[in-house]
Amino acid sequence: MTDGLTYSVQAMGAAERRMEMIAANLANLNAAGFKRSIDRVQSFDTRLGQSLERSIASERRVDFSQGTLRPTGEPYDLALSGKGFFTVEGTDGELYTRDGRFFVNETGVLQTQEGLPVAWEGARGTIDPNGKPVTVDSTGRLKQGEAEIGQLRIVDFEKPESLRMKQGGFWTAPNAAVPIPSEAQVRQGHVEQANVSAVDELVAMIAVQRRYEMGTRVMSSIDQSYKRLTNPR
Repeated sequence: MTDGLTYSVQAMGAAERRMEMIAANLANLNAAGFKRSIDRVQSFDTRLGQSLERSIASERRVDFSQGTLRPTGEPYDLALSGKGFFTVEGTDGELYTRDGRFFVNETGVLQTQEGLPVAWEGARGTIDPNGKPVTVDSTGRLKQGEAEIGQLRIVDFEKPESLRMKQGGFWTAPNAAVPIPSEAQVRQGHVEQANVSAVDELVAMIAVQRRYEMGTRVMSSIDQSYKRLTNPR
């Protein structure tokens, strides 16, 4: 009976964490480049001494699958088709993002919506805000008119799951994670949408609610059984 109660509590805890994750996914439904979180719930038996206890645990990970590329026609809206990240100059080192809604400030620096400079290969490129149109090829090389500006720093990781999510759609890499060249293609005039499906998340939410309700019913049943055992009539 105690094992059943413990298992139900674990299952309800996993359901609560799953519900929080679904809520976060839905909150970022319209966030450019956002990658949804998913989890895998596992049930397993653990032998402690002579007893066998059933446990439940959930593993959270990020789904890095491609989001839909939405055309905008804006010259500084850039999207990646394939695996990889734009590199951004953060205050404490490099940051990585799939959100390519960039703009050029008055001094000609290509920046994120948060005002962080976009990183380049080699020297930072400078764009004349009042100059000729800027073109970006599929490798991330920029030209203004016929003048070469530079190459954006676009990288990938062998194990992107090691990246740590930050606010604003940015990621940081642990020291052991070394950036490698990305084979992603740059699409100018496009923005990558979040890889979140509202329908899928709502369906998952209903399923989680049912699991949680089942857990409460099991706990109630165990509680009633315990009362009958301890207070026999």
